[in-house]
Amino acid sequence: MIDCLCERVLIEENDPELYHIWDKLTELLSENSEETIDFLNECTEEQLFYISEIFEDISFNLQSEQFIDTLYKLDRKYPELQMKSDIKIAEEFMGK
Repeated sequence: MIDCLCERVLIEENDPELYHIWDKLTELLSENSEETIDFLNECTEEQLFYISEIFEDISFNLQSEQFIDTLYKLDRKYPELQMKSDIKIAEEFMGK
């Protein structure tokens, strides 16, 4: 997981490889909601910044209310990331 995040940090926003990294991260973070929540709770602010790019895809795959609750808690922990709009979109992808 961390290797994938490191790849993401090194890639420019307009690099086509970005989509492959997003897919890999989404797949890894969609395997198990409990493990994903535990992982997110241990992430640094910078790691969460990059993961927030794919909240909606993870949410769609997990369909977990606990995942959304965790995102809100992390938003309170790191308010400077301004993740509320990303979380709202993640809720919509979950069908809320």
